[in-house]
Amino acid sequence: MFPTWRLKIREAQIALNEGRWDEASALLAQESVRDFLPARRLSHKVATHLVERAQRRIEQGESSAGWRDLEQAAYLGGCDDQVLALREDHTRRGLDRIRQLVQSGETNLAGEQIARMEKRRLGGDQRRAWKLVVSLISRAKQLSHQGQMTPAAELLQRAQRLLPDASDPIAAELSARQQLLEQQAGEIQELAVGLHEAVAAEAWTSVLRSAEALLELAPEHPAALKARRKAWQAVDMHETLAYQGRPRQVRPPRVNRASQSTRGASAQEDTVSKRDRQEKKMSGKRVVAWIDEVGGYLICLGNEVMLGQPSQDGADIPFLADLSRHHATIRREGESYVLTPIHRASIDGKVLAGPTVLNDGALIELGDSVRLKFLRPHALSATAILTIESHHKTEPAVDGIVLMSESCILGPQSQSHIRCRNWSDDLVLFRRDNDLQFRTSATVEVDGEATAGGAVISGICQVSGEDFALSFEEI
Repeated sequence: MFPTWRLKIREAQIALNEGRWDEASALLAQESVRDFLPARRLSHKVATHLVERAQRRIEQGESSAGWRDLEQAAYLGGCDDQVLALREDHTRRGLDRIRQLVQSGETNLAGEQIARMEKRRLGGDQRRAWKLVVSLISRAKQLSHQGQMTPAAELLQRAQRLLPDASDPIAAELSARQQLLEQQAGEIQELAVGLHEAVAAEAWTSVLRSAEALLELAPEHPAALKARRKAWQAVDMHETLAYQGRPRQVRPPRVNRASQSTRGASAQEDTVSKRDRQEKKMSGKRVVAWIDEVGGYLICLGNEVMLGQPSQDGADIPFLADLSRHHATIRREGESYVLTPIHRASIDGKVLAGPTVLNDGALIELGDSVRLKFLRPHALSATAILTIESHHKTEPAVDGIVLMSESCILGPQSQSHIRCRNWSDDLVLFRRDNDLQFRTSATVEVDGEATAGGAVISGICQVSGEDFALSFEEI
């Protein structure tokens, strides 16, 4: 009678012959079998197949499954050189990808690539150096957006010294960016002084002008944001600047300052403070949803977006058109959206002279030719949609733009923010802390792994169900 281990090796041989490599691998990995010479020989054959499949899977985008194959091949043994060669190849590719992302300014995606390499123990010292560089650049960007140009410039100088290759062109780019920040530090200081003087004099038109100039250099400058909000309240923007061109206008409630109590004012400040913290977390974050048989949608998560020409640190919604780099902003204020023209803009043919509340169905024109329609499909949601009515393309080219508040509905209903007519279920995007997540009643696969209910969206994420498929890409 055959010993048990011989029977298991025979089962593994049959599984290998029939192409059931996972089953063969599981049998040969058992402690009661793996130390026998026939098992080691067979393990080498199975491991070779797993390495080849791992390479195919990784190249096809099934990275998680591919790396599981590679780890199992390494455990079985017998093909260490092949495993090492594949790891070195993907280390080189991963480091090149990090460098490309850093050079293009995509530090969030670079950080995610570093995290994936760290999880798989790839890259060693070079990966660790890039991790520090990306962290410093990200922090410098955050500080510069707040108007702290001098400390941001110092961080870029440190990042330049830490680059794995001192001759890398990124070093020259960081140096140029550092010099620009040092120059802008003086401009911001001068603008801040003018803003303070205008606020003290209650010259609200000058306050708005100075605040917008500051925010063009530093989009999250706290004093400029606060001064602009104060100026809007002081001139009672909702009454004097609300667009009147369409019937059934729903105006935001006016604030009765005379009847506000100290306690009410404190509560209002707490609400504003909480909103500012949430805004700071999600400011500038953008995700593209590529939806099979529907199209592409740029999802903007910040409370304020800049519209203009494509440029580094420029528009959140970039158009390939004859526009200024910073042409206009759209900001969500509570349940309302406010369009602030920096250069020529109009609504339904009326040229704007200042910040104006947008109504459902408003036709926005930027410059002389870019036309967008502003829509609020769902009555109970503050999320809005911009559809492109002219021939112009965005970068990347999409079919529409989502200005996402707390949630965004993808589904077959007419009130869905992104209408997917052939779907049988809704998929809802929503915020949780600093993450973008989705939920659905359907069973779906996320990056090839089955899940029920939903998941966090980060980096490049592929989602598929019974009758739909889409992918998300953070940009």
